[in-house]
Amino acid sequence: MLLVLLLALPLIARCESWYNFWYDTGVLGSYPTNTYESFDLEAPRLNVLQWDERCDHDYILLTPRGHAVPAPGPLILDYTGELIWAEGRFGEVMDMKVQQYKGEDYLTFWRGTDDGTHGRGIYYMLDSSYEVAYTVEVPGDLDGDLHEFKLTDNGTALVTVYEIIPADLSLLGKSRDGWIYDGLFMEIDIETGDVVFEWRASSFYPVEETYAPIGDKGTEKDKAFDYFHINSVDKDTEGNYYISSRYMHTVTCISPSGDVRWVLGGKRSSFKDLSGGAASNFSWQHHVKWYPNNTLTIFDNGAQDRSIITAEYSRGMIVSLDLDHMTATLVREYRSPQGFISGSQGSVQIMPDSGHVFVGWGHTSAYTEFTSDGQILCDVHFGPSMFFNFGWVKSYRTFKSPWVGMPNYPPDVEIDADMGTAFVSWNGATEVAGWITQIAPSPHAAEEEYDSIGYTTKESFETSIELPEDLDGYYIRLAAVDIDGEILGYSRVFDAKTGHIASGTLLAPITQDITSLQQSLLSVCLFAAILIILWKARHQLPLSKMISCFQSCLSRFDYQLLPK
Repeated sequence: MLLVLLLALPLIARCESWYNFWYDTGVLGSYPTNTYESFDLEAPRLNVLQWDERCDHDYILLTPRGHAVPAPGPLILDYTGELIWAEGRFGEVMDMKVQQYKGEDYLTFWRGTDDGTHGRGIYYMLDSSYEVAYTVEVPGDLDGDLHEFKLTDNGTALVTVYEIIPADLSLLGKSRDGWIYDGLFMEIDIETGDVVFEWRASSFYPVEETYAPIGDKGTEKDKAFDYFHINSVDKDTEGNYYISSRYMHTVTCISPSGDVRWVLGGKRSSFKDLSGGAASNFSWQHHVKWYPNNTLTIFDNGAQDRSIITAEYSRGMIVSLDLDHMTATLVREYRSPQGFISGSQGSVQIMPDSGHVFVGWGHTSAYTEFTSDGQILCDVHFGPSMFFNFGWVKSYRTFKSPWVGMPNYPPDVEIDADMGTAFVSWNGATEVAGWITQIAPSPHAAEEEYDSIGYTTKESFETSIELPEDLDGYYIRLAAVDIDGEILGYSRVFDAKTGHIASGTLLAPITQDITSLQQSLLSVCLFAAILIILWKARHQLPLSKMISCFQSCLSRFDYQLLPK
């Protein structure tokens, strides 16, 4: 009890509200969430320690995971922390951001399995309807690593890769016949899948320059020593690459021909530090990004988990390089608000319009937005600070970005007939301004038979709509409208008396607006169903397989009925 009190004292001292205190001490749970009537997934319940309306109003891209997160997956929140989109079909993902390819915006991320340090998976690109538009894979026997998936203006993707290779570890007190994880990055053509550039750490960095303790690693192939640990890649407009090595404490610039141009930090930095060491003494860092005028952002962890701590606090950094005189200057640092150490992961982003700096604290379940000169504007926890050191809730990186989501599935509705209330949400739809309640005397009513009886402004992810009491014998649907009153899509049709989906109306209402293509698609589905029944009769196809095939076909028709 005394230990708990001692841990809680700092929280009490800086607490401005009891909610903040109960949240950060874990009284509300190790991962407080919001639940919904119309939607099955949960969203993190936030603790907003500081708020300023000047914070950028873009969407927050978060990928919560960890021991306390029951269903890891990608999330989009609005700038206030209200849920916009949650998805369970991918499971744990990393490095979600909005990127451009051929003039279109895509949600991109890595998905796969990880051992806590490296990943084995592939990369996904989702279009505005949240359908998988492209996947990118590392060719050959290697796998895509979780640390980086960066699209370039040339239609390529930069990815990190790990490969176990033999290495001489005698200078580290181990065998000459040892094993290491080599850190690679590849540039892959998205359209063809071809590798157009590749670089590996072992071609330049010897193992003895590492800061990572070798321990019992390196003696066997399945216990390879990760001496370099590549964790980010970026590319400038001239074709130079910038890579971060967590275990070398370095940023390395590599020319288009593959030669190393310079090294910042580590045991052989190319630069004179004009900031008394503060521009190049980063350690165990993540997420190095290039900006014009030879400016870099760096997330300086200052710690290797909790086992090695080399700084007083984690920080975001902006570093300016003078390549003519080979000097480095710390332009600004952005300290963790409570002075905490984040032992891994993290990101730094300069917002393009405001110049604000948005920092995701990685292993620590928090994100902070600063003014360019370091003033804290918004500071948010999505997990209790009592458990920050344990990593029970974390997000590899956290970004802010504009995004337009237009799902091709219908809104979700739950009607409580006893309360006379409809709960409606449309997962991922960013353009919904409100909901029009419409009724008709028949579940199969034509478009002109629907009457609009009310409008409710959307103020959060889920909207609660009070229904009139005299709706017996009527059927209800809800129409989502944008700020200009244009209809974006309809819900399914519900019996107003029972609140159940009306019999025979599992799809959105069929109206005179259905195209001949959609009619043809429905005909194909029905014809396919007949063929499946005949095939089952002859070949004893399991009923479950028959139903699955038909539902898949029918679901595609369902999508086609919704307006874009």
